[in-house]
Amino acid sequence: MQNLYIGKFTKNDQYEGNFYQVGSDREMSWFNGLKEDDYVLPSHNGYFGKLLRCTGFQNTSDGGIKAVFEEIKSFSPELTLTGNIVCCKYFSPDMNLLNKVVKSTKGYGFHKIELEENCPSLDSIDFDKSQRRFLVVLKEMISVTSFFKPSDICVVINSLNETDIEDILEFNGQKFERHNVLWDLYQDKIEGGTKKYTLHQLLDYADAKKDAAPKKEKYLSAVISTLESDKYFVSDSAVSLYDNIIVGRKRYTSKDVTTTGEENTDIGDVDEDEFDETLTAYSQYAKLMEFNPNLILYGPPGTGKTYGAMRIIEAFESIKGNPATFKTVREEGRVSFITFHQAFSYEEFVEGLRPETDENGNIRYEIKPGVLRRIADECKIQERKKHIKDDVLADTTGDSKVWKISLGRKNIDENIYNELKAKEEIAIGFGPEESVMDWTDEQIDNADKSGMLKVLRSKVQIGDIVFVFNSIKTIRLIGVVVSDYFYSDVDSFGYGHRRKVKWIKDCEMNPVDIYKLNQEKQLTQSSLYELKINSADALKLVEGKEDASVQSKPYYLIIDEINRGNIAKIFGELITLIEKDKRDTLSCLLPYSGQEFSLPKNLYVIGTMNTSDRSIALLDTALRRRFAFIEVAPDVALVESRTPTIGGNVSPAKLMYAINEKITEKIDRDHKIGHSYFIGDDLISKMDLYHTWYYKILPLLMEYFYNEISQVAEIVGERFFDKKTGEIVMLRLRANEAGISEFESALMKIYEKGI
Repeated sequence: MQNLYIGKFTKNDQYEGNFYQVGSDREMSWFNGLKEDDYVLPSHNGYFGKLLRCTGFQNTSDGGIKAVFEEIKSFSPELTLTGNIVCCKYFSPDMNLLNKVVKSTKGYGFHKIELEENCPSLDSIDFDKSQRRFLVVLKEMISVTSFFKPSDICVVINSLNETDIEDILEFNGQKFERHNVLWDLYQDKIEGGTKKYTLHQLLDYADAKKDAAPKKEKYLSAVISTLESDKYFVSDSAVSLYDNIIVGRKRYTSKDVTTTGEENTDIGDVDEDEFDETLTAYSQYAKLMEFNPNLILYGPPGTGKTYGAMRIIEAFESIKGNPATFKTVREEGRVSFITFHQAFSYEEFVEGLRPETDENGNIRYEIKPGVLRRIADECKIQERKKHIKDDVLADTTGDSKVWKISLGRKNIDENIYNELKAKEEIAIGFGPEESVMDWTDEQIDNADKSGMLKVLRSKVQIGDIVFVFNSIKTIRLIGVVVSDYFYSDVDSFGYGHRRKVKWIKDCEMNPVDIYKLNQEKQLTQSSLYELKINSADALKLVEGKEDASVQSKPYYLIIDEINRGNIAKIFGELITLIEKDKRDTLSCLLPYSGQEFSLPKNLYVIGTMNTSDRSIALLDTALRRRFAFIEVAPDVALVESRTPTIGGNVSPAKLMYAINEKITEKIDRDHKIGHSYFIGDDLISKMDLYHTWYYKILPLLMEYFYNEISQVAEIVGERFFDKKTGEIVMLRLRANEAGISEFESALMKIYEKGI
């Protein structure tokens, strides 16, 4: 009796060397029952390149276990999970096949695949000729047996009005019989019918106001719409059918979202120790960032360059020992995203003058930091936290303000200064002798014409930096605000309106000169006002011993369409500072603020560029020298693995390959069409393909050839154009008796027989 397992080989040396090794922290149970002579399909980077047979197990010197295999057969092209494995008619579509082999499950590295009774020898299976279809069909279609193929599995819907799942059947070539494995799995998920829902109910629950499952909502909408038009829906992914229909209703939490943004259903316990296999392909680029912190991903439109930038960030986080999704990094404020365009300027990128309106309606111009300076300041603040203990700066960010405050009059009210310094408080003596915590700003304005009280109560924020006045050029204390406003009259010296602070630098014996830092402006006697100093520069004044336990986290700036901006105009003098060896060592004087500025080592810049807009050869030379370039080409294998067919007939991978071959011949490789046009959540049914083709792909081709119909027709065929008028022809979507529409037939002709 032959047994088959799916194993995830995430390490390249183990996959190439035909062995699988686990450390002493894992036991034999990790292999989940795998024995000598059992077969394994090893998954590596999402593909299956060979069939292995287990020849035995060995104990390693470090107390681990090593499974050794011999290669029985290789596959070329490599197999994919969705396109070949899950839909193989010799494999039973149970929980393991439809769910566990897709997602990492805690405690197991291998999952057994149950084989059908008619399964031949595993090394003799022709996966291309052993596919079964998974369909959702109306009950009335069951009688049209000529439409179905042997091994088809059908989820039967009683009617369009009720959309109740009535049965799950398999066609044996002559008649339908219940598919007990899938039917029993469905019954288990709906708890014997107690949690059974119609398709309409599932669609309703997927709404954002209920279960908030947008991808499930899209899938169910496509199913119901196709049933209305064709009476059947071909599910190109059995896993999607399981997740969205077989499982029934599933509420999602934030933990149920994968790094690809997909909602996990019935995922079980995820093994957090397992490296995300989908990140393996991006780890090589993430490692490149340690060599050069500046990357540019370039390629034709639709190749997933922006998505790739996000995945590289996730891979880099894993390499640094702190695995995190892009969403988590973004929520932590460690990534900024901008798009360059022809009008984008230095003032928006680094710093510049911006008009502001004060409370009296007067317009004044303030120096404002751009996106690069803001994220650089965030990096520097995060780095300073290593030198200041007790999480004092936990709430301090690049947006935190710096305030000048006087604690009594210098050399006159020293008792007030000493008392507030000892209590770690700042205070002012303006306003009523009572708490204004619950007052409106209007009430405060009426009670205190100086405006100081409103500033202390409403504008000063936790995490802000305070400089205590010493002279017109110097300060004697630096603190961080750690509390909201409160009122206290226990001291009897009339300074009742207060905030708690933590002093982070006492410079009373050696006052710090901030004249240059304050844009060469003298400090005034006013009790409390904002200084035009950013928090990162303010914290440079604070010395401290580095805390080795606090690890610096990387920050990222993603620049989309980097080639569309005027690089010399946008970067200015900073083009030199982005080099790795210039980080934190070389600085320049910013023209607006007059401040010294440098780029931190833990800031990584990832740009994307569309080669159909501008070739790399035309890029600014200074930019080319300072960035590492990574080509992101259209990936046929990725399309094949994600979407073998759309609507059961058209192969998007073959279609993309055929179109790109012709584009390369007529223009160049920079104008190919990327794989994102042929995969994704918006491509579920043939109607989705119809919309993508007519409203995305054809317009792009028309743009490439300047609306020259004859040129485009040589690529996609003359059936899509009216020969007399040159207008685009919208081909019919209704299927013929063979289940193929005029539209699908025209697309298939592009790659099957040529134009």
